[in-house]
Amino acid sequence: MIPNGRIRTVTLLIGLLILLLALAACGGDEPESKTVAQVEVAAPTDIPAPTDTPTTVPTATPTDTPVPTDTPSPEPTATPTASPTPLPTDTPSPEPAGDRPAASPDLVYMGNPSAPDGRPQVNISFDVQGDPQMLYKVLDILDEFDYRTTFFLQGEWVSWYPEATQKIAARGHELANHSWTHAAFNSLGAEEVTKELEDTEELVMELTGQTTRPFFRPPYGSRSELSVKTAYDLGWTTVIWTYGADEWRDGATAQTIYDNVYGNAAPGALYYTHSDRQIILDALPRVLQSFQDAGYALVSLGEILADSSEGEAM
Repeated sequence: MIPNGRIRTVTLLIGLLILLLALAACGGDEPESKTVAQVEVAAPTDIPAPTDTPTTVPTATPTDTPVPTDTPSPEPTATPTASPTPLPTDTPSPEPAGDRPAASPDLVYMGNPSAPDGRPQVNISFDVQGDPQMLYKVLDILDEFDYRTTFFLQGEWVSWYPEATQKIAARGHELANHSWTHAAFNSLGAEEVTKELEDTEELVMELTGQTTRPFFRPPYGSRSELSVKTAYDLGWTTVIWTYGADEWRDGATAQTIYDNVYGNAAPGALYYTHSDRQIILDALPRVLQSFQDAGYALVSLGEILADSSEGEAM
């Protein structure tokens, strides 16, 4: 048996050992908890503040794109210059091909059959009306074939579409008179004929610098002895036509236009059509190509009537 005194001593030593271990454990927990707390507090200070990002983006946007002040739109300045103002006298529009002959007292249906180089020649002219967008396409087709011809202008149309009128002249085409109101001239007196022709001439001259003399085509081909004489006294020849494209008739097609024009090919012939129908645009390239392939010269009215008073009397 173990003596009681020795048992008390062992028990006392074990109690002291447990107490020392407990104190050691409590003392070691404090540094760890402080270290964790310090990490958790320090973490937000290491991350960039979120307010830095939005402050840089908005300030860069307006400085990089100063569109309203540095790059003004060109449209407002271009529009006034494109307005229908008279051409300056020192910058005339391109001269149309050929010289214009003197006015004739006779009605004209035909021109000279031969060009100066001996080729047969014809003229295809246009009575202008309707939507200018169609006219612009006609002008483009004529450019493709390098053809400068004659456009008969109605004064009212010119007043409605001054810029389109200027485009015709700027492309180098010859301008002629088609009255102001498109009235039937077989019922007009001398004063009315004078006003119709002179008012149109004045506006065309103001816009383009180009005269419509000496060519006048009466609307519908209507005329009287008085209208023909009055026009001649004012400096205009009354020009009719040899063949019409008749694109305005019911049932007209690109094929009927082709048949009415190239189907009636004849040296010296004067053909006329208008500028406002799709079927004209469809037929025109084929008509021009056919004449050129056949060896014809495509000329203006001034060229085909140059140095000639050829025509048929009433």
